[in-house]
Amino acid sequence: MHLLLPLAFTLSPLLGWAAGWPWLTVLLAAAVLPLAEWLVGRAGEAPDWRWGERFPRGVMLAVLATCSVLPLLASDDGWTSWLPLALGSGYVAGGIGIVLAHELAHRRPFADRLLARALLCLIGFGHYALEHNRGHHRAAATRPDPATARRDESLWGFMPRYFSGVFSDALRLSREAPGRLNEALALAGLSLAMAAGVAAIGGLPALAFLAVQALVAQALVAAVDYIEHWGLERAEVGGRPERMGPQHTWDCANRVSDAMLFNLPRHASHHMEPSLDCDELYRVPASPQMPTGYAGMVLLAFVSPLYRRIMLPRLPGAPAAAGVAAA
Repeated sequence: MHLLLPLAFTLSPLLGWAAGWPWLTVLLAAAVLPLAEWLVGRAGEAPDWRWGERFPRGVMLAVLATCSVLPLLASDDGWTSWLPLALGSGYVAGGIGIVLAHELAHRRPFADRLLARALLCLIGFGHYALEHNRGHHRAAATRPDPATARRDESLWGFMPRYFSGVFSDALRLSREAPGRLNEALALAGLSLAMAAGVAAIGGLPALAFLAVQALVAQALVAAVDYIEHWGLERAEVGGRPERMGPQHTWDCANRVSDAMLFNLPRHASHHMEPSLDCDELYRVPASPQMPTGYAGMVLLAFVSPLYRRIMLPRLPGAPAAAGVAAA
């Protein structure tokens, strides 16, 4: 299952286009996966999935193929067809592609890091890997970190600070790197070149498809960053943030999410040991726990009052509200 799920979801927009089911991927992402997480995730301990070194690269190539070719294939269709396809391929780019870009950007081989940046540049978010690796891992669960949502922030209030902060931090980190090209600006230029290439081949409809795809993908990565650190903050010790610990990252013990997202839900172990690849990540029961998988949590995050009602009692040190903590 853990091999089939991410690959099948990645190819689902192409299948939907070929079969005349443009809403297929959106239906899978917004209904089928959250339901599967809730039903399957409740059954016992999540197993230890393994993918090996090559499989994530292969799926990333499939993501790049889907998200590069579909704008050209579907752009001649009417908007009632290409719009749901663009939403679906945005789910693939954000839900699978950025997860793999996150994984591959942490690896040493140049080919892995190149694949990560190619996907990120395709969705206009090339600077993400730069800021994440050099900025977020140092500043996570602190007030200056743009990817750490504060307790009083809704997802909608978080997004403007997140997107502007990630880009400005990437620019700052690029300027601080001695003897280097400004990597953030170079990646932004590559994004523009990719968009221009798609427009030259497929015209304005293909460019519009690409823009919708990028918008959905970026909204998804913002929502994922929001749920992973929401409301958690490191205390100051001697004027510096305390050491990153399990209490500073939300963890998620869910079979479907682990299989679909290459163990990304085991996020506490990733922050405590960033050198671990997806096969080595482990569950951390001492971390605050999400009530369901990532697909369900992302949908929940877009409904701010419900999100706060369910998640506030789960914050470390918060009193559990009757009937809410067990939701």
